Amino acid sequence: MTLIESSKLLQERIRKAVALIERLRADKVELLDRLKMVTNHNNELQELLEKNSTDQAAIESAITEALETLDSLELDDIGDFGTMSSEELEAAESFTLDGAAQDIETFEDKSL
Repeated sequence: MTLIESSKLLQERIRKAVALIERLRADKVELLDRLKMVTNHNNELQELLEKNSTDQAAIESAITEALETLDSLELDDIGDFGTMSSEELEAAESFTLDGAAQDIETFEDKSL
């Protein structure tokens, strides 16, 4: 191989190396952009998780307070208050104002 051929081969390898370096730099920029996007998304999810945890704690506190209030009313001795037999439930389900088996009209049914 002559000196001219060797220099042409070296020049070709240098061009390939430069092209590879440019592609790697472009990939690096793309990956950094994607990392930034993923990091931002992760931060948003973390904020949502913290908000959800705070909301859940508030709900649990409200439920606990409501249960304590109900316990303080000592409603254990009210018996069957509020329960209906199956016959009473059937009668309530078939109830209408005029005794017909039609639904009661509401304002929602009429155009005003």
